[in-house]
Amino acid sequence: MHLESSILIARPPERVWSFMSDVANIPKWDRGVAAVRPGSSGVTGVGSEFDTVADMNATADARRNGLMGYRIAEVDPERHQCVVELTSRDGNARFFRRAAWTFRAVGAEGGTQLTCAADFTLRPQWLVMAPVLYLMRRAITNDLVQLKAVLEAE
Repeated sequence: MHLESSILIARPPERVWSFMSDVANIPKWDRGVAAVRPGSSGVTGVGSEFDTVADMNATADARRNGLMGYRIAEVDPERHQCVVELTSRDGNARFFRRAAWTFRAVGAEGGTQLTCAADFTLRPQWLVMAPVLYLMRRAITNDLVQLKAVLEAE
């Protein structure tokens, strides 16, 4: 399944790219992320890993289900593009055989056109979830609207 959304942000691509390149900023714009735990290296670049936590105040089971692990698979600073892959296989990640998000920041009239594409394959036993996930495609747009608000408020 492929879901994609774009938004125009009234900031230059270098500023948008700089903000997006710091995984510590994810909770500022992703409504489903309460905190980020960087990998042991603390470095953000190809191969680095990090976890996101959905709700720090939830029960232990809900926190475990909302803990998602990611790896930065590709970074192209010239094109202001990166790919982030899901590495978790349990909790909420159990639905996916494979999942990746591509972020691309392109200069446009008035600022930067930021595109987020989510590509994922569901595990066979969870194919029934496909219509629900498709209906949730507005979630990407909602997160990009929040990202725009954060960046333009600076």
